Amino acid sequence: MAHRFRGQVVVVTGASSGIGRAAAHEFARQGATLVLAARSHESLEAAAAECRRLGAPEAIAIPTDVADEHAVKDLIGTTTSRFGRIDVFVGNAALFVYGLFEQTPTDSFKRVVDTNLYGHLNAITHLLPHWKQRRKGTYVLVGSIQSLLSAPYQSAYVTSKHAALGLVDVLGDEYAGTGIRFTSLLPSTIDTPIYQNGANYTGKASHPLPPTVSVERAGRAVVHAALHPKRYRFVGRVQASLVPLQYVFPGLFHLITKPMVETFALRGRQEPTDGNLHVPAEAGNATNGGWVAKRRRVTRPLVWGGALAVAAALVLRSRARRPTLTGR
Repeated sequence: MAHRFRGQVVVVTGASSGIGRAAAHEFARQGATLVLAARSHESLEAAAAECRRLGAPEAIAIPTDVADEHAVKDLIGTTTSRFGRIDVFVGNAALFVYGLFEQTPTDSFKRVVDTNLYGHLNAITHLLPHWKQRRKGTYVLVGSIQSLLSAPYQSAYVTSKHAALGLVDVLGDEYAGTGIRFTSLLPSTIDTPIYQNGANYTGKASHPLPPTVSVERAGRAVVHAALHPKRYRFVGRVQASLVPLQYVFPGLFHLITKPMVETFALRGRQEPTDGNLHVPAEAGNATNGGWVAKRRRVTRPLVWGGALAVAAALVLRSRARRPTLTGR
């Protein structure tokens, strides 16, 4: 196996579960020295131990809340003091909320933005002096397909992801040709525990919007983005195909989004919960969410049934809007 990151220092935030943990595994296989950050303790240490077993020369865990600028400054300072540099920084930490805008508490909305947007701002602010001195460095933003698309019931998440992508887009222009590179990975629905761990104020149980892509594939995509940075890199072709639909046929796109979410993503009853917004979900942290394993048994019949239901709803709505001719 090629060890393309041997001798390089890689920091991964949100590394205790999901895409961050899968990416850390892949960087470890490629020989990187790893610094893993997340709010959790036990699951973060477990992830670091996994990385050492997979081939990382060193893998250390530094509990960090990226919404706290002082904590991020300490993370970067500790890393550069111990290892001398940071070659790649993967900004992956994120929080997720399901709920209509009016259902979502203001403090929960702000908490998501503090993590999903200001977490990147905090990191980049304290990375740039180091990278400008070295004249190189790579920042990988792990965004979302919803960095470009609207998604009902996810106002906080979509707002934060749109804004973070805008920030990294601008920085990519401003630092072009300097050796400091900014790249964005935009995954579609990935098999992670974010749906089990996230906040949910809808009163319904949350599920990933199909099709679901394996978290290992997303982890490999993070490493590929660090090796070959470009403006946008997508993971999951089906949902990525919706990006041009939103701009070419906006009326159609916005007509189907809410029925799609209500049909596929919100099913069954669940009490409203803050999830892991304020306290990390140590017990629920894992690399994958177990959704791919359920895909054939549950999701595929739902996809077909849901698609038929959405089509029928659109037909009925169209007929309801059709003007009625009356005799005179």
